[in-house]
Amino acid sequence: MSSPSLESRDVHLSVPARPDYLVLARLALSAMCRLTPLEHAEVADLKLAVTEAAAGFVADGHDPDAVVGFEFRLDDDRLEMEIRGTPLDTPAEEQEVSRAIVAATVDEFEIADGHAKLVKRFTADDAG
Repeated sequence: MSSPSLESRDVHLSVPARPDYLVLARLALSAMCRLTPLEHAEVADLKLAVTEAAAGFVADGHDPDAVVGFEFRLDDDRLEMEIRGTPLDTPAEEQEVSRAIVAATVDEFEIADGHAKLVKRFTADDAG
């Protein structure tokens, strides 16, 4: 596996699969969003989306060796967020609520077993 270049605008983070560690992913996302034209409310929405997308991989009492991986990739026109982990047996109703929140806060998303990908595009309106 190759290392990102020093000019890369990618962030890779792995944390234990416990809810109290999600704050680290939210902080990394916040820092990356400072490089974007996104408004404060949009950043708050993205942090919520990442939290909801990761909810299916984290739980108190979960396997102590389980980890959740986060990748944030910043391009000129979009921010891509990927989350990988071991899926939990989450009730369908909770999954539906999480998907609805994610759908309301990002432009594109895909959630499948062990993987979630979220995309927020930057529009001309975002540039101010």
